[in-house]
Amino acid sequence: MTDNYDLNSRAFLAAVGRLPRETYPATHFVNALYGKASRSIQSWLPVHLHPLLARLRVFCVRQTLVLERRLHINPTFKLLLGTRIVPPALAFIAAAASTIYALRYLYSHSLDLLTNLIGVAHPAYQSIMAIEYGDCAQRNADLSEDDVGSNKGARLVNRALGLEEPNLDKKQWLMYWAIYGLLTTADHWAGSILRFFPMYRVAKIGVLIWAQHRKYNGAAWLYDTVVRPLLPP
Repeated sequence: MTDNYDLNSRAFLAAVGRLPRETYPATHFVNALYGKASRSIQSWLPVHLHPLLARLRVFCVRQTLVLERRLHINPTFKLLLGTRIVPPALAFIAAAASTIYALRYLYSHSLDLLTNLIGVAHPAYQSIMAIEYGDCAQRNADLSEDDVGSNKGARLVNRALGLEEPNLDKKQWLMYWAIYGLLTTADHWAGSILRFFPMYRVAKIGVLIWAQHRKYNGAAWLYDTVVRPLLPP
């Protein structure tokens, strides 16, 4: 298990090194910073703690990359990177700050809009991908391991970089939209619900994230656990 983790970590760091520096400045900065710090710390750190230090580096670089990839939808980040006047590190900080401010503003002044953005934007994209490429994914799943083995390394690198393939499970997204429709219908009684449950909006956001997130696939789980047993055989 440790050997596989080390191989994946090395593949991840090598892939990070090949990313365009002008597009991912913060990721390269964090990777270089931890690389220099690791070489200095390893000289006095006990040998048995070296793997822990390496894992910490991979974790920090991966989280920075995930954040930076998400910031690419921020127009401030794109504008500052495009001008080439503002240093990339400052562009990253400005984009992160503006994103946090926008989310905080929406949460404070337009929670309904924020809820709808969370509930519709990503699932709509995933649903379109499932419609367009779901059949292709099924055919690829039916291929033998030898047929797809040559692409395994590329998939591992993409997964390590956070370049996950779209979730093409149609059951997941059909059930998700049923959940979203049910919650939207429940909003008709939101005034009454809020009197008894003031955190209803926040709970709704949590349910939507759980239902759509690839890590949980909550919609598919709900279908298999609750809905399917109720259907006639």
